[in-house]
Amino acid sequence: MKQQFSNKQCASVLLAALVSSVIPFTNAAAQTPNVSVSNAVDPLNPIIVTATRTPKSGNDVLADYTYISREEIENSAQSSLPDLLQQQRGVQISTNGGAGNIASVYLRGTSNAQSLVLIDGVKVDSVGGGAIWSAIPLALIDHIEIIYGPQSTFYGSDAMGGVIQIFTKKGGGPAQFTASAGYGTYNTSITNAAMYGSLGKENSINYSVGVSQENSAGFNTVANNNRANQSGSNYRGFGAYPTTPTGYTRLAANGSLSNKWSRGQEVGLQIFTSRNQWQYPGNEYSTYPIETPETNIGINQLSIFSAYSKNEITTNWNSFFQVSSSSNATQGLTSKSNDKLVTPTYNFLLQNDFKIGTDKLQVLLERNMQYAKMDNTAYITYCNYGYSGACNGINIDQLRTTNSVAGSYELRRGSHLATAAIRNDEISQYGSKATYSAAYGYFLTKELRFNANYGTGFRAPSFNDLYYPGYGNVNIKPESNRNFETGFQYETRSFGARLTAYQNRIDNFIIPIICSGACANPLYYSGSYPSNFSLVQIRGASLGVDGRVNDLTLKASADVMSTVDQTTGLSVPNRANWVGNILADYKFQKFNFGTNITMTGSRWGAVNSTQTANINNLESYTLVGLYGSYQIEKNLSSFVRWNNVFNTSYQTSYGYANAGSNVFVGLRYAMQ
Repeated sequence: MKQQFSNKQCASVLLAALVSSVIPFTNAAAQTPNVSVSNAVDPLNPIIVTATRTPKSGNDVLADYTYISREEIENSAQSSLPDLLQQQRGVQISTNGGAGNIASVYLRGTSNAQSLVLIDGVKVDSVGGGAIWSAIPLALIDHIEIIYGPQSTFYGSDAMGGVIQIFTKKGGGPAQFTASAGYGTYNTSITNAAMYGSLGKENSINYSVGVSQENSAGFNTVANNNRANQSGSNYRGFGAYPTTPTGYTRLAANGSLSNKWSRGQEVGLQIFTSRNQWQYPGNEYSTYPIETPETNIGINQLSIFSAYSKNEITTNWNSFFQVSSSSNATQGLTSKSNDKLVTPTYNFLLQNDFKIGTDKLQVLLERNMQYAKMDNTAYITYCNYGYSGACNGINIDQLRTTNSVAGSYELRRGSHLATAAIRNDEISQYGSKATYSAAYGYFLTKELRFNANYGTGFRAPSFNDLYYPGYGNVNIKPESNRNFETGFQYETRSFGARLTAYQNRIDNFIIPIICSGACANPLYYSGSYPSNFSLVQIRGASLGVDGRVNDLTLKASADVMSTVDQTTGLSVPNRANWVGNILADYKFQKFNFGTNITMTGSRWGAVNSTQTANINNLESYTLVGLYGSYQIEKNLSSFVRWNNVFNTSYQTSYGYANAGSNVFVGLRYAMQ
């Protein structure tokens, strides 16, 4: 369908609608005596841990952030983490199909690899950089914190665009048991259970354990415009993909155990593991020119373990020591290959926090060791196909070490808040990288605060960027950025609003370049290669409003931005100039009803091989979801969700289709 309004017109209307909604909503809330805070302790004035690595009231957090509560996760009407994140302010995604497939998440226009992902404080990474989102099931998540803007001074490499921290369910209090099971379109079934509580004298031992299982037959992900769709409008003439459904199976478990053995003293263990097996379209090329379409299998195994000790040394000195390991192992199974990519990582962290009056000083020491082990076959690297250089370096064994020291200082003087931080990372391949940040906040009134933030960040190229056979470029440069943002935050007992304007300048932005035919360099026989855009500038504004009046909860956001390479004038692929989200939730006696609407503008899907033009236009789309639940009795409820109500045909990655209209129904048990 032809777009009737331009991106700028849509963005302007969206922002105007949200701004105009603030005044009447606030007035209505003020006239209602029975009002709870939508940004109060639960869930809208939460305790935020990620922004400064220590618990802090959301009202005192200077960084721009979003908090996603367990209630919102359960009501989100989504079966995958990327789809949930797409409903949040400042977030866009791209996927190669359904919930079990490869996905990328972009914070304020930065790349998937430019945002750090943590699970219970442990970094999640992959050989390609960034998290493998399909390995993280929604069922095991308690809540999520999203911190926008560079956070490298607190977390080092990769935190250029921000940090997404995922918190799993923890123990505490009386023993509780929860479980749910459901079935829906595409033969999708999801079952999960969890148990948590406390043991021992004075409930000093906390425990939790959870399991999750998902299966789906999936749908055809090869869109009509995919160049490998033999019956499509854009077929390339060879290498056809099958157009049959591709499904997935995901199993996951997590657990935690902690002991408060004395006042201010705690030790604990945490584990998280998942295995995701998904199907994806491909072809068997060894019989060229007669190639056979085939459905391949991908397997990802994510394992995380951490042990920690929290110690109150004195009333003004708290220490935190953590040893952790994470491993992301990916395996590709085709009719001719069985390739394995493994990235085990080991981390040692010592964090000390000192109270100095009302101020706080933090000193941090960290060592990180990341390995990359690639066991590739001659088939998958085209070594037996005659490409020049294709047989060189097809098996990789690399180690990257990072030694870090960081410090930050937080102060509060009356209506003034400020934070300053500095960090140095000594990286085995790139030497010393220093980052720094400063943030300031001023309360104009008790409810209204002005914020200003400046920060720098960097990212070392991923192992795939450097070494992956047929793709890697050992001459690729590290990325670095400088971000400035300013805005206002308004909070009352019934209403919250955040408005932020930002400019993020990223040097040596790494982007894959798609070759037309054969690449000029024969080593890039995969059909693409990583390249540095000299300077990408991201400018934008983000508005979020939320509130609760009696049993009605409303949440809305609007983002406008431009993501442009300053040398070529080209847009960074897969970034829309505007996005918007609306959520409404209403409780009536034993019923709960809600809707969520996601609107995304048009985007470019790629850059051509000569880096002179954007190609592969992706049209704008609007998604509408409905959900509801009914409390059958005290501990038992039923729920239903209807995704993509109007069966919108849309793509977040060029050539790959997403799910059509689909329904999921189930039962949930929660001991109360």
